[in-house]
Amino acid sequence: MSSVLLGYEVGSGTPIEIPIGHLAITGQSQASGKTTTLEGLVSRAKRQAIAFVTKRGEGSFRVASPIAPYFRDRTDWPFISSLLEAIVSEKLKFQRAEIIKICQDYSGPEGVWKAPVTLADVQKNAETALKRARGIASRVYTELFEYLRMLVPQIEKLPYSSEFELHAGLNVMDLTDYDFPLQALVVRSVIEWVHHHAKNTIIVIPEAWKFAPKQRNSPVRFAAEELIRQGAALQNFLWCDSQDLAGVSAVLLRQVTVWLFGVQRDTREIERTLEHIPADMMRPTRADIARLGVGEFIVAFQNELRLVYVQPAWMTGVHAQAIAMGEESVESAREIVRDFDLEHAGDE
Repeated sequence: MSSVLLGYEVGSGTPIEIPIGHLAITGQSQASGKTTTLEGLVSRAKRQAIAFVTKRGEGSFRVASPIAPYFRDRTDWPFISSLLEAIVSEKLKFQRAEIIKICQDYSGPEGVWKAPVTLADVQKNAETALKRARGIASRVYTELFEYLRMLVPQIEKLPYSSEFELHAGLNVMDLTDYDFPLQALVVRSVIEWVHHHAKNTIIVIPEAWKFAPKQRNSPVRFAAEELIRQGAALQNFLWCDSQDLAGVSAVLLRQVTVWLFGVQRDTREIERTLEHIPADMMRPTRADIARLGVGEFIVAFQNELRLVYVQPAWMTGVHAQAIAMGEESVESAREIVRDFDLEHAGDE
């Protein structure tokens, strides 16, 4: 199994390598250094990777290639079902028949329509069905129509590419201008493309508790679970980034082989962190987790549990090791990144 340098053990300065596989990283936003950690790992893994920026003001990737959003229309009933579950925030029970009906050629009491080719077609079919539908069917069609009435115009305005190509190293797709439902469709399209066309590729799922939730289906969860079950054969891996692991799909978390735990200060989040550390390891204390600094992570993999200062992509190993050993202050990293930003200010 391939491995990659994570960073250096706090105190001893020993280099720590982790296997390249499915990974989960958690920690308080803006305080743990998750984005910098993921960027550093990808830069040293020598693999192509794709990450997404979904919120204004969140940590930015410095060593990355920007790429255009990629979207592929899909209208099969399992996918439309996952959309509807995302809309109503609950698992569907009795609505499957109505969803199947609207996704195929139909001629009957509720109207006449053709099998949809695009989500815009699904919207039109739902609008037609609404004129005669009653009861549960009427509710299903109403929710779907109203959701797509908001989403379809955004898709039509989205400057997306129907072709997809990844560059070497880290690729970043900026989705901050789009509402969450459209972000989810783009992330899902990318995951499916990687699953069917790529190898040796890493996908970083942002806010995994939101995009691939535990309690209900979603477009991203549907695709992510399929990839995580089958992708390892082609060395395609998911890296789940989530401030809250409790809400992430259990299917995804069961496949994780490397866990990175950053600082948490909320009591509930500290307890959840401890719950995800294997029981047969010497667990850190609650205070240990609350006192982690920026760039410091507790890493658990195989039979190892280590406290590591993660080497950023823009920092030399010598300097990162010195910080881990206490010979340089963590504050010195700010000077390095400031100089890096100034040096590359004209690259954008």
